[in-house]
Amino acid sequence: MYIIIAGGGKVGYYLAKTLLSYKHDVAVIEPQKDLCEKIANELNIIVCNGDATTIDKLVELDASKADIFIAVTGRDEDNLIACQLAKRNFGIKRTIARVNNPKNIQVFEKLGVNIAVSSTSIIADLIEQEVDYNGMKTLMKLKNGKIILSEIVIAEQSPVCNRSLKDINLPKDCILISVIRDEEVIIPNGFTVLQANDFVIAVSSQEDQEKLKDYFLQHLR
Repeated sequence: MYIIIAGGGKVGYYLAKTLLSYKHDVAVIEPQKDLCEKIANELNIIVCNGDATTIDKLVELDASKADIFIAVTGRDEDNLIACQLAKRNFGIKRTIARVNNPKNIQVFEKLGVNIAVSSTSIIADLIEQEVDYNGMKTLMKLKNGKIILSEIVIAEQSPVCNRSLKDINLPKDCILISVIRDEEVIIPNGFTVLQANDFVIAVSSQEDQEKLKDYFLQHLR
């Protein structure tokens, strides 16, 4: 694939280096001349000295042939504008932007950026996934956090312990996809009885994750 990266700082440099190792064609736009020379000499790729928020620099790199445009400058405004130019003026289908302020993620997505990445949010999510909140842990978030994969540990005091799934009123948008008991993985059905120390894997919306927690872990409140 042909990938254009806006921003030749540390993030842009190592991103370009990594993408090259996967045999992609990579070009970089960077306003600082010394960084341009460093990247061009060390990575042996096309580097354009200029501003990625101007059309002429994208024309110079033949942006209409690019598969992906990635903006990783230190300014959210520049990353947004560059991605919008790439998509609207050159028809690049996939745009990815670095977002320094996590509050801007939704704004970027509403304005057409396909993927907005915030290192702050990523670190926070990793911490959240590692911390067990009284018997429930978030394993994964999909579709920008709209779908959540959770792990729940069934305690003896839980209101669902020793009850079959057909007798449990799960939240509307929640599905139990597996029950892990000792070393056995059980694909649950209505007659599956939950036991103490079972690990239940559930898929739910973010709203129903809270309902699921309230229902399964009432004994901890």
